[in-house]
Amino acid sequence: MKMKIKNLLIIAAVFSLVLSACKYDEGPGISLRTKRVRISNEWIVTNYKVDGSVNDAIKSTFTHGDSLQLVLSINKTGKYEFNLQYTESYQNTTTWHKYFIANQTGLVSLYYEYNQNNLFKLLGAHGAWSFSNKHDHINFGPYDLSHVDGERKPLDCDIIMLKQKMLKIEFTNPSDLTRHNITFEPRNKEQGLLK
Repeated sequence: MKMKIKNLLIIAAVFSLVLSACKYDEGPGISLRTKRVRISNEWIVTNYKVDGSVNDAIKSTFTHGDSLQLVLSINKTGKYEFNLQYTESYQNTTTWHKYFIANQTGLVSLYYEYNQNNLFKLLGAHGAWSFSNKHDHINFGPYDLSHVDGERKPLDCDIIMLKQKMLKIEFTNPSDLTRHNITFEPRNKEQGLLK
């Protein structure tokens, strides 16, 4: 009888730890996947707010026409890349040179477009990321987050939601102190998680 009570107490303690460790403002309440696994994916921007208001002008800087989009690739290894890739719909509707297009993903260089994108200016093309504040924040920055790389400083973002199929972060823009809230969804819904 004592062993059953002890096992039940252990299970209850573990369950309460899992529940408290998984809560963000907008969810999930519980997840069996670790936070590192959930955040590791290729993310595209689906909504962008500045000081609580939707900003379609900034959101439009994440795409170039209907064929290209900026993709934030976050790896479990603590690295990230921000690059331009063909959209899934463009790849699906383009029949000529489909093999060529699929293999050129991420190699298209329209850097003049990147300069118009506020998040790309803050994060750069690649760097390191880490959780902080008990996984409530994510920091993006140079490969060594402990120091400033030239003018690029680490960006501290609040995690509002961290689901396998949706990520919401919020940060203060250091240049004008506006509050930016970004919603991401996976680039390819069927794609596996990044290693």
